[in-house]
Amino acid sequence: MLIFFQEIVLQLFLWMLKLIDGLMSVFSAVSGVAKVNYRGESVNIIELVVGDSTVGTIFWCIFVLAVGLTCIFTIVALVKNMIANNRNVSSIVGKFFLSLLGTIAMLAVVILGILISGAVLQLIAEIFQIGNTTKLSNALFDACVGDWVNGYTIDQINVTDLSVSKLFGGYKTALFGIWPTDWKCNGMVNPNTFMYLPAMIASIAVGVALIVAIVNLAKRVYEIVFLYIAMPLSMSTLSLDDGARFKNWRESFITKILLAYGAVFSVNVFALLLPIIMQVRLPGAGSFTNSVFRIFMIVGGAMVIPAGQTLFARLFGQADDMHAGGNFLHTAFYGGRIASALTIGAAAKLLHGTVGVGRRIIHRRKDEDKKSDDGNDKYSDETGEEYVAKESADTETADAGGNGE
Repeated sequence: MLIFFQEIVLQLFLWMLKLIDGLMSVFSAVSGVAKVNYRGESVNIIELVVGDSTVGTIFWCIFVLAVGLTCIFTIVALVKNMIANNRNVSSIVGKFFLSLLGTIAMLAVVILGILISGAVLQLIAEIFQIGNTTKLSNALFDACVGDWVNGYTIDQINVTDLSVSKLFGGYKTALFGIWPTDWKCNGMVNPNTFMYLPAMIASIAVGVALIVAIVNLAKRVYEIVFLYIAMPLSMSTLSLDDGARFKNWRESFITKILLAYGAVFSVNVFALLLPIIMQVRLPGAGSFTNSVFRIFMIVGGAMVIPAGQTLFARLFGQADDMHAGGNFLHTAFYGGRIASALTIGAAAKLLHGTVGVGRRIIHRRKDEDKKSDDGNDKYSDETGEEYVAKESADTETADAGGNGE
């Protein structure tokens, strides 16, 4: 029975590793490290969406709209200056022309910045591959193997292409060859030393962390296009607010560019340190304690994948404008808790109100029944009770007097 359980856990682990490899491919494409195919061409996804002809047409339409807004804002600035007289007219007019020419200049800067950032991002990814060509799935599997047998190592295999029988080998049987009794250890790894619990926890933690990072990076693609199209609008207010809106745009754009760098750094650092960390042993500790140590190190390293985006942006002072590091799932989680609490509270109030109405109806009916039984509606309950008590006392006094006579 234990052998069947071990095979099921290993099969689930292999499926999770295949999912992690797929997520890593999506991660590389969305972050800009790997190229994507579009109409027979291999291009970067950010360069694709920004350089698309439709996006370019929309940008120039927004630019024409921004020119009109620039004229309106300049007139408003001149009128305000006529009242307050705190600025020079020449500076306001200069800001008008600067906003028009600055939009064209910023267009070239944005496109050039996207091209340079993509090239630097690919270079960083290649730097991390120096001396570390192991895939993340192979690194996770090697960290949870325990002992390799029969001369196999992680460098000789691609774990996602193998099956359970190839990795664990066969097992001895009893009861006419049906019931398994023990492993033959003729596979690639020792089934008795394989760390099943750390394997499942590690694969789930890494999978969730990669999903969070991919969601943030996918959102980043749309945000960069949004900022690219809205750039002329932020420049149009230059003569009115001296570039305050453009400063917000610039900080947001830099943050979205740096987001991919933090993601690439965090994933590669995790893959780089994972085989090293998993070779560490606590002195004087047993196998269970060492397994717990590995679980914490794997989960902690997986949490760095989404959190590294915020960490990298904070190094450049731009973290206040971003919501990376899993805040999407964090917000969804706490939003679900708030929605559940509101729902339970509303249901409790509705139930309490229903019970209260029911109690009032019951008390009202009891009062009406008591009044009808007394036959006198001018007394309340307290008055009626006092009247009945007084009448009983008078009757007992009269009876006592009659007995004395």
